[in-house]
This record gives sequence, structure tokens and C-alpha cells, in this order.
Amino acid sequence: MNTGAEMPNITQKKTKLSRTRGRPARHESERMKTIAWYHFLAGERAPAEMCDWMPFEDIDQATIYRYRRGDISPRADILCASCEVFQAARSVYEIGPLMVPLWDALWGSITPEDFRMADRLMPGGDWPEGGLSQFFFEDLILARVFAFQTKCLRGKPGSVVSELECFVTAIRVVRAWDVLGQIKSTALRVLLEGLMSMPGTREILSRHGLVTSLKDWISEYFGSGSAAPANTVYWAPWMTNQNELLKQQLCAEQQRMVVAKSLRAQLFQGDAAEPDDFSVAGAGDDSTWH
Repeated sequence: MNTGAEMPNITQKKTKLSRTRGRPARHESERMKTIAWYHFLAGERAPAEMCDWMPFEDIDQATIYRYRRGDISPRADILCASCEVFQAARSVYEIGPLMVPLWDALWGSITPEDFRMADRLMPGGDWPEGGLSQFFFEDLILARVFAFQTKCLRGKPGSVVSELECFVTAIRVVRAWDVLGQIKSTALRVLLEGLMSMPGTREILSRHGLVTSLKDWISEYFGSGSAAPANTVYWAPWMTNQNELLKQQLCAEQQRMVVAKSLRAQLFQGDAAEPDDFSVAGAGDDSTWH
């Protein structure tokens, strides 16, 4: 990547403290980490049930609700409790869901490797040219989001972990291009929102209470210093909470690709098709979506 710009060592931006009286504003990372931590512990339990379940008697329901909203961070004794469940929750708080480094992607340093990755996956901060998969998708944007995901998942089995890793990669790509001043707000924002909509990623983020928080993070990130107005951002029905709608659409595209692969094999005497062009990772495997 030769942009003529020096690659600085970018570190987490610190939130300015409020000049008004009272408690200083907490960094967004603390709020989001606490929400994920709480939802991991709570599972299907209601806040009232959490009061009886928590192994600390001095935690009342008001405190539980504040944890649920991310208003306060967990106390050190709760965060470091020796219980196996609390140890797993601590990894969510410190690293991210399923040990995928989501927090570092959102607020950590951007490295030279991130710049190289951004140039390889999203040249110029825009959608790469070409790609046979675009001919088989009725929705061009879904084709491009899928093509990015396929590049990230190459050589890896389809799973919610690898899908979440792909979303984390996209965050680092977006931040790298932003640092270099080459950000294309529409393409990169659609990439993030599209990858968030993938069933596996959406499921794990929903389980940790992060869907709304991450949507707000994306809106705020592109709302400041973005060249494109918000109302130009692409939206489609498959980007809603309807997992089944997207799964059906991906399966339909897979069937078109299988037919195309068969025709190509007949025309070119069995030449193998490129994985990026003809494989829909996990589209026919329910384990990818659960």
C-alpha cells in the first residue's frame, strides 16, 4: 500500500472528561464490555433471578440493572471470582465473545499488518473489481459482503467463531483506511453492517447484548468526519433480524453456483473452479447458524 502517508502508531483514543460536576464520562469500551460480560453470565435469566444466582449477597437488583445497561463496571472481586463461569465471563470482558479480540479491534492499536490487510481485502478502501460470485447473486451488495467473508474464511471451517473473526477483521480494515485518510464511507460502512447481519455473527452478538451497541458504534464512527450523508447508506431486508431470510437467499445463490460449476466443468473439461467464486461457506450447514 503506497499512499504517501506515514504510518503512525495509532492507539486507543481517550474520551475527554466532562467538565460538568459529577462522575466523569466512562469510555464506551467499558460500557460495551460490561454489557457483554453481564449477558454472558445471565444467559436466559431475568435480572430478578440474577440477584439470587450471583454468589455475592450485597448485589441488589438496581446494581444488576446497571450492569445490564453497562452503566457501571463489574467490581474486581466479582470479575475475578474463582467460579468457572465467572472466569469465562472475565475472558469476555477482557478479550471479547468466544475469545475473539473484539475490543482490541474497536479501540486497540492499528499496526502495519492491518494496513497491508486493508490493501489486500479492500483495495483503496472500496469494493474490489471483478469476482464471479457477483454474477450469481441477485443482490450485488450481498455478493460483495459474501466475497469479503469468503476471503477471510478461506481454509477455515464455517462457524460462528470464524464469522465473528471476519467481522473483527473488517473493523480493523475500516480503521486502517480511516487512519490513512482513504476511507470510502459508504462501502466500508455497508461492509460492517453487512457482516454484522450474517446469521452466525448476529447470533453471537445478540447473545451478548451487543447488536444495538455495535450499530451505535458504527453510526457514530461514520457520522463524524464521513463524506457521505447517512441517508445514502445501503439497506436491504436481509440486514434485519430475519436469519431465515438471509439463509434462504444464500442457499439459493449456492444452488446457482453449483449449476454454474457443473457447466464450467463440462465446458473446460473438468477444470476446478475457484473457491472464492463457487463456495458459500456454511449455507447448507445448520451448525454455521447456531
